Amino acid sequence: VDPVTKATGKGIVMGKLVGIFIAMLFASVASANGALAIDSNQGDQYGFSYNHGSMQQAQSRALSECGYGCRVVQTFSRGCAAYAADQASGSSAYGWGTASSGGQAQNTALQYCVRQGGQRCMVRAWGCNGN
Repeated sequence: VDPVTKATGKGIVMGKLVGIFIAMLFASVASANGALAIDSNQGDQYGFSYNHGSMQQAQSRALSECGYGCRVVQTFSRGCAAYAADQASGSSAYGWGTASSGGQAQNTALQYCVRQGGQRCMVRAWGCNGN
């Protein structure tokens, strides 16, 4: 095989590989999923996940991080989510929110926590799907 044909063949193969990689990257980004799980004490324990390939994977991860007696309370496929809990002694106030940016999701979670009676609400977890 002459050098030009050999080089052209390698270029075509490399081009196809790059194309496949880009397609896989966009496919994984397009299917990013996240979930928030909290315990029955309304958020003393929590689990948070994002950037998972399926919603089932995201929920499983959040539940495994949270532990026994937890349930999924929020799922999201695009954008960001946040979880806030009141840090005042004896309080069980909590909140969560989703939005297009991390800052907006955190603000929503804090506002929700305050509406639930929280006095010293603090964001405990947040994340954004890579979309």
